[in-house]
Amino acid sequence: MGRLSVTIAVAGVLAAPSLSQAQTFEGDFAFRWLSEPQQRHRIMQSLSDISFTDSAGRRWTVPKGTRIDGASIPAVLWTFAGSPFVGNYRRASVIHDHYCDLKSEVASEVNMMFRDAMRADGLSKRESQSKYLAVSAYTKLTRACGKHKDSWKTLAQLSTFDGATKSGDFMELLREWDTLPTPDDTTTMRAAEAIRLGEIKNPLSFAALLEFERNMTEENYAALERALEGEQPSDEEVDLMLLLADVATPDFLDAPANK
Repeated sequence: MGRLSVTIAVAGVLAAPSLSQAQTFEGDFAFRWLSEPQQRHRIMQSLSDISFTDSAGRRWTVPKGTRIDGASIPAVLWTFAGSPFVGNYRRASVIHDHYCDLKSEVASEVNMMFRDAMRADGLSKRESQSKYLAVSAYTKLTRACGKHKDSWKTLAQLSTFDGATKSGDFMELLREWDTLPTPDDTTTMRAAEAIRLGEIKNPLSFAALLEFERNMTEENYAALERALEGEQPSDEEVDLMLLLADVATPDFLDAPANK
């Protein structure tokens, strides 16, 4: 089949008014479909150089001619997180997809950029956090999107925890979990123990994240959204929850990579 002439475009340099000027998209987000848009394994190609500058001032660039297939947003999430091709976070997903294909950066940094880009595209704090957590859980499961940090070492190096208490007993528990690739206890049991010893400030969100990682369903994603909406954690608290979840569920990291 020849290349299709259908294109989709969002032009200009745009940023939400409430955000810092550092968080901006640049270039014409115009693409040509290389396969039928209705196909599950659809592919589109960028028609110009495009980029996003995140909250730290780092510029993420996608060269003209790059092929985008939306695979960094797993198809299983599209029904409840939105399609990366037509959703209100399409520009963010394009940048994210490219760097997941490259696998040249640290996965957590690519995912944080995705959160910034969704905010620049106008998504709410709750929606951007829930999509960020869903994509982070997926990249953790599949080892997609680049290099992965040792979450235990990262936690050990932190002087304090945002949204939790770093105590000797809590760190001992986390260390024990980190060395047990196949836990005998359940996700619910681990969430309860971590919430108790770590005095986690957002217990419903943390428990919902662990449950979503265990089973990525529409119901569990909706529960995660409700928890985030009710507790309103900061981005720093959300990032800590991800690190704690990595240690609490190390068995997921043994899954083979597939994109």
